[in-house]
This record gives sequence, C-alpha cells and structure tokens, in this order.
Amino acid sequence: MGVEEDIKKRAQHIRELLLNAHLKEALEQIQAQMSGVADWSASSRFEDIDRSYRYMLQYYSQGSPDEHRNEVYRQLVRRALLLNDDVLQARLQPESMLLYYQHLRSRLSRTENIEGLRLALESFVELGDVESHERNLGLLFDLIWTNGEWTVEDSASLLELIDSPLVMEDDSALAISAVTLSLMERFDPLKCIFLCQAAENLSTAVSVRALTGLAVALGRYKDLIPYFPEVTNRISLLQDVPGITERMLKVQMSLLLCRETKEIDRRMREEFIPTMLRNPKLGDLMREELERDDVSPDWNEWIEKPEIKDKLMQMSELQMEGADVYMSTFSNLKNYPFFREIHNWFRIFSMDQPDVRKALGDDALASTIGKSMLASGIFCNSDKYSIALTFSQIPREQRDLLTGQINEEALEAMDEKATSASPQNVTETFSARQYAHDLYRFFNLFSRRHEFHNPFDGNLNLLTDSPVSPLLQTDESEQAIAAWLLGKNYYDEAVQAFRLMESTAHPYSTDYRFYQQMGYALQRTQSYKEALEAYHRADLIQADNNWTLRHSAQCLRILGQPEQALEMLLQAEKRSADNLSLQIQIGDCLVDLKRYDDALTRFFKVDYLKPDYPKAWRAIGWCAFLAGRTDKSIEYYDKLLKGKPTANDCLNAGHAYFVEGNIQRAVSLYRQSRSMMGPDEFEAEFNKDRRILASKGIAEQDFPLLWDLIE
Repeated sequence: MGVEEDIKKRAQHIRELLLNAHLKEALEQIQAQMSGVADWSASSRFEDIDRSYRYMLQYYSQGSPDEHRNEVYRQLVRRALLLNDDVLQARLQPESMLLYYQHLRSRLSRTENIEGLRLALESFVELGDVESHERNLGLLFDLIWTNGEWTVEDSASLLELIDSPLVMEDDSALAISAVTLSLMERFDPLKCIFLCQAAENLSTAVSVRALTGLAVALGRYKDLIPYFPEVTNRISLLQDVPGITERMLKVQMSLLLCRETKEIDRRMREEFIPTMLRNPKLGDLMREELERDDVSPDWNEWIEKPEIKDKLMQMSELQMEGADVYMSTFSNLKNYPFFREIHNWFRIFSMDQPDVRKALGDDALASTIGKSMLASGIFCNSDKYSIALTFSQIPREQRDLLTGQINEEALEAMDEKATSASPQNVTETFSARQYAHDLYRFFNLFSRRHEFHNPFDGNLNLLTDSPVSPLLQTDESEQAIAAWLLGKNYYDEAVQAFRLMESTAHPYSTDYRFYQQMGYALQRTQSYKEALEAYHRADLIQADNNWTLRHSAQCLRILGQPEQALEMLLQAEKRSADNLSLQIQIGDCLVDLKRYDDALTRFFKVDYLKPDYPKAWRAIGWCAFLAGRTDKSIEYYDKLLKGKPTANDCLNAGHAYFVEGNIQRAVSLYRQSRSMMGPDEFEAEFNKDRRILASKGIAEQDFPLLWDLIE
C-alpha cells in the first residue's frame, strides 16, 4: 500500500473513531497524521481541541456537574471531523497526482478570487470576449471545486455571483456544479447551506442543480449530519418555499430513473440494437430513406414485424418515462479534447461555445442542428456537445446532405407529447432529467472517473434515511415514489415507503388499493404473514375483492394453511367462475389437500376451455403423477416437452418415466434438466422429490444407480 493510500485510510479510520465516540484515540491518530504538516493553523486547532477535551475529562473525573457536557462533546467531535479533512488535504496537497490536487496546486499558484471573476463574467455581455469568458469559466470552476473549508465571506461572494442579473444563467448553473463536486470531495456545512440558498434561486436550472447537489452529495455524509444541525435546520426551511417540494420530487424521480440506466444500456447493446440490425435489408432501406421522400413498403413491412415493433415501442415508452436510453449511444463519443476539461461535463449546452461553433462550421448547418435536435429536451447537455463535436468528423458533402435531410418539424414533434403540460413543469422536468444524465455520464464515463466517489453506486432513494428526506415527505412525493419503486420491483424499498405513508396517515392509506400494494410488496419480499395482514386491511376497506382474496390465498398456501386458502378462492370463484387462472389456483390448493381427483377436475376444465395452454398441461401432469395416473401424467408432459419445456418440466417428466419403469427416457430427461439448472440446483430439487418417488414404489437402493447413470 502506498503512502497516499495509507494517509487516506488513516483519515477514514479517524472519522470512524469520531463517529463511534472514541475521541481520545481519534485525537491521537490526528496528531500522528499531522506529522510533516507545516500549517500552524491546523496545529493550533488541534491543540485547542485536545486541551478542551483533557479539561472535560478532568472535570468529569472529579464528579463536577456540567449540564452542557454533551453539547461540548458534540462540538469537539464536530471540530475534529473538520480538522481531519483539513489535515488529509494538507498531507496530499504537495505531491498527490490525483486530479483534484493537481488542480488545487495550479489554483494556489494564481491570484484570482470569486469577486474578480464575478466582475469578469458580468462584463461578458457587454464586451463579448468569448476566449476570455471561456478562460474565466474554467478558473471559476477550479476556484470553487478546489477551495477547502469555506469562510462566510466565500459563501457570500458566490451567492452574490449566482444572484447577479449580469451573470449568465448558464454560468451560475456551472458554479453550482462546482460547489457540488467540491462538497463531494470533503464535507463543508457552509457549502450545504449555500446549496439550500441557491435552491431558492429564481433560475430553474440553478435551483434544480442545487437540489440535485444536496441529494447526491449529502448521501456521503448521513452519519456526519447530526453534528451539524444548522444544515438540517436550513434544509427544513426549504419546505416552506413555494414550489421547492414539487421540484425536489422531479429531482428524486430523475435520480431514481438513473438506477435503470445500466440495465437499459445492457438491453440496448444486447437486445435493441442487435434486433434492429438483424434484418439484412436494414442498411439498404435506411439509405433509400435518405434518397427519397416516400416511405419504402419494405421498410414498413420490417417495422411491423412483432419483434421489431415491440422493441421500438419499448424504447419509446422508456424515453417518454424519462429513462436514459442514450447512454449506450453516446458512451463512445466522450473522447474529444472538450471532455478532458472537467468543467465542460457540467455545462449547459450553448451554440456559442467555441468548440461547438468550430465543429458545426457554416451557419446553415449550425442553424438547422441548433434549432432542432440539439435544442430538444430528449438529449442531456453532455450528449448535445457530443453530437455537435461529432460533426467536425463528417466530410463536407455528407454534412450538406444531412443538413438537407433533417426535418425540423419531425424533431420538434419528438418533444410535443412531453411539452403538452405546463411550460414551467416541463422546464423543471427536463432540467432535472438532463442534469441527472449529465452527472451520470461524468461519474461513469470521465477518463479519470475512478478518482471520484460515484453517487450512482449508492442508493439514491431519498424518501427515507436522507438529510433531504423532509423535502420529499409530502403526500404527492410519497405516493409517487412508492408507486415507482413498486412498479420497478424494488419491493424492500417500496415496503419502507408504504410503512412511512401508513405511519403519517397518508390520505391514500384509507384506500383499499394502498394495502393491496403494500401487501404485494411484502409478499414479494417473502414477508407472508405481514402481507396477509395488509391484505386483511384491504379486505376490511373493500370486502370480497377478488384480487385481494387470491393473493391472500397465495400467502396462506405458503404458510401451510391450504384449507383457509381454498375457502378464500371458492369465495372469489362466486364472482369469477370463468377465470381460468383462478381455477388453476383452486386446483393447486386441492393438490395441497391431496384431493387429487377434485384438482384434476379443475385442471381438465381449464384444458377444455383453453386448449394449448401449457400452464394447464403442467398442472395436470404433476397432479396426475401424484394421483397415481402415470400414463395421463406422461401424456401431458410429452405435450410440454414438444414445446419449450422448463427445467422443472424435464425433472417432473423424468419422475413420471422413472416410476413407469422407462429408465432410459427418465435418465435422458434428468440430464436435460440438470444441464438447464446446473448440477447443484438439480440435486437439491431432485432430493426434494425423493420421498414422493419412494411412495410411488421406487426402492431406496435404486437412487444411487440412477444417479450414476445421470452422471
């Protein structure tokens, strides 16, 4: 382990000691960490903390009463936490090759300050010096990002900058991102409070970025926050600011959607794109589309194929939901020199940015692209820069062709559905989504991303156990988040959300559907007793609901209460006698009760009403086997085996043939099941059924022989 890693590991250990009330040992470790640090301020602060704590211990040992002891102790821990970060930074600053410290050393060699940069940015509108403006933006970002623990003056200066009507909104938004990145590097209560102040800014972009910054950064410091009550108090004040809780919900949903990005990226690479390219005519058809106005009949025929149409519909639905469907597309377009500058990852897209103007070249193309695709809300800022910069790689002839082919009205129509809501709502939604996608790209695609803590590797569900939770604990937010978590199969988190809503007497908790959803989430987490209780609550609000009865029965079966389960299912049958799924469920209960003939009657009814229904064949095959009707069992398993049998189908069919005495066929099916399941799972599943096989006449000494044949 290198010296740098030793220093960082010790700092983390010190933090853990402080948070676990081992202040004496923590101070000893801080003193050791300070070896070689030539900072009289840090030494003075350490001595003051150490002296104060020794006095506290002395008074305590003498039994002296002190009603302020707990508060003094908390203050000492707080000061030690901040000192620990300062010492870490002082140790790494001289030689560390981490990007942060490289920029820190460069910044310390310069003399700019926030006030001077504010004046320079304010003059840009009047002077129009693009090169100077670009340079000042980079300097501002570095100054904010690499600044250590703020003073009150630092906070006030930056607040004046973002509030200045002469500073462009895009520049203020970039400054907020710099604060966020700085806060993620080390905790600073003044930066947290600053982001709360910025969240009240009249600019949607600035406010959204400030709220997002609080969300992603404070996740690192949940255990520190209790020592800094001024932060939680300031966050609480935001609850009374009009529109903030609604905006925070948009931020939360955008961050939650990023949780799906890895899976969407995988599907894009493995499913969507291969499906699109599977048709050998695709390349020719696309070229034909560029050469004429009418639509090729062959193209329409290809699009209408169920597989292709299904993939296109899925992509469209994901996009309209706000999911990040373009990560895969743009992940390889982040290697331009533009993206080597860290601050460029956080910039709002502008056609006036010098690299963009150079890449697009002539005014016709710039106008066409800029006013259509790049102005669209479907791409995040980072991807818009990628698109623009890519044009510098396209030959002039193809650029001219593309300019002529881009249909501005069609591109604008892509946003028409999304923009049908109120303009303010759309602006906030798009701003939150785009910024979340921008952040996701930086933390996952930046060339030196491994030097940064990636907030998207953690849990960005902020409804509970987050410093910003109070901003989301409104009726609208709680219900929206719970619904999303349930719909995306995050059942454990959905249960937490429903529990919170129940504890706060959420208006929705008086609706039977609330307890149905809570029960379903509990059932999927295998908390069957709790699920049954929730279903009971749903039944009290709306009695004899078929969905509630059927899911209650599922839980009762798993809990070993088939009689009660059957009673509920028969009650549901009174209102849904023709529901085939219900008939199978009743049959399964009858199997549990060993009423095999009654169960087969149910299953045969389903098979009669819905021929070619594998679920019914599967039920008949197993029930007939248990009932001793091996010939009928084999008949139905053979039907399944002709289609797409599951591993369990092959296993159970093997049982039927084994009992019938057809050892060769049984071994073949067992081998097929084993290859599908894997050896360990197959052995476990087979052993579960050994007792049943023995009851059907299979001798114990036959099992080792069979197993050797399977092997």
